Amino acid sequence: MLAKRIISALIAIPLGILIVYEGKLFFLLGILFITVTGLYEMRNLLLRMNLRFPPLLIYGNGILFPIVAYFLSGSNQMLLLFAAVTCSLMLYLIAMIISFPRYSAAEIAVSYLGSSYIGILISYTILIRHMSPEGFFYLLYLLILTWAYDAGAYFAGNYLGRHSLCPALSPQKTLEGVAGGLLMTVGAALIFQRLHPIGAYFDTVVLSLLIGIFVQVGDLAESALKRMAGVKDSGTMIPGHGGVLDRFDGLLFSAPVAYLYLKLVLFR
Repeated sequence: MLAKRIISALIAIPLGILIVYEGKLFFLLGILFITVTGLYEMRNLLLRMNLRFPPLLIYGNGILFPIVAYFLSGSNQMLLLFAAVTCSLMLYLIAMIISFPRYSAAEIAVSYLGSSYIGILISYTILIRHMSPEGFFYLLYLLILTWAYDAGAYFAGNYLGRHSLCPALSPQKTLEGVAGGLLMTVGAALIFQRLHPIGAYFDTVVLSLLIGIFVQVGDLAESALKRMAGVKDSGTMIPGHGGVLDRFDGLLFSAPVAYLYLKLVLFR
């Protein structure tokens, strides 16, 4: 399993960095691929919970937000994204009316939750990449710290883990793993700071801790979904890692946190 994880990382990480560096069409296509694949895995998880809903609804809503985020520009980014969220919610409510009584309100609601969970949160990677003129370095910083937390938590948890973090959701997650992940995240941030400063050292440490904490929160959120669905992994696409959601669950939570910290604290 470890060998598969390393081989997958050696292939995926350089490719991912190249796509992020390109930052245009291939970057958008890469984000849409992650989004659609994640929505497919999400739909399968929800179906395993005996929840039914129109498939076009979850896919359509999920890919809406990355596309909107990609074409947003200027100071009205957040206003326009909020408008997209509002329109999406209204369309779901209209769909509930049209589809009655075939689908229940709960099924329509969980479809909205699942598609927004992926579509809205992944859109923040696009907003970060478009932050001028350092968007590439900000997103690279986020990716490196997210990967650092995952690596630190994995190895510390496997070799030092004794005390369970959340046994009801994920018995293998430990407090020692969290500590190892945070230490690795802060260390990676300080190295990055020496090579390409993001802000003051204080901001670097605070942001790295926030990223690490929310990577773990994202992992637990996906663990809750898998536990409800009764599966170990969300999919099998990435050898050694499971599905796309298994690999990007932390990024879905760390990206909004990083964006908001950069916008509201560093560049306010």
